[in-house]
Amino acid sequence: MIQNYLTFTLDKLNYAVEISSVIEVLNFTTPTAIPCSDPYIEGLIYSRGQGINVVNLRKRFDLPEKPIDKFTKVIVVEVAATRPGETEPHITLYGLVADTVHDVIQIDAESISSASKTNIPEEFVTAEFKYEDKTFYILNFYKLFENQIKETLSQQETADSPEPSEAPAQEENPS
Repeated sequence: MIQNYLTFTLDKLNYAVEISSVIEVLNFTTPTAIPCSDPYIEGLIYSRGQGINVVNLRKRFDLPEKPIDKFTKVIVVEVAATRPGETEPHITLYGLVADTVHDVIQIDAESISSASKTNIPEEFVTAEFKYEDKTFYILNFYKLFENQIKETLSQQETADSPEPSEAPAQEENPS
């Protein structure tokens, strides 16, 4: 089976995300800061009327920082997560800051293998493949955004909960 991946570079390594998860690729714009967020969350941008959490992958992977330039892009992806006991997934948009975005390529699923050792935490990579003599690492969105997904589902659960009712007022008993 053939699968399509959007490829990009980060700190001289090649990465890939399934094209079915990609909404769009944007030029980098400075996001609005989100107070009390994780250090790798750059902030929030808006596109097509949707709020997008911008994730600095260099910070997330503990890589050296690089100044933003004309090649820096934001890959907007959707991540679906389902609360236990529910069937409807909650969709959240994330913007992945990439040094450079390349092409959409087609890869035979049989050529994808387990990921070898990289300079980023291994839980963030699901697999790897070779294409034109280059190695590409496929990102694991759930692990990458695990904290944010749990927080979002928790906030949604709180918002969906009925307001606690007030205790009925007790009548005074004259003695």
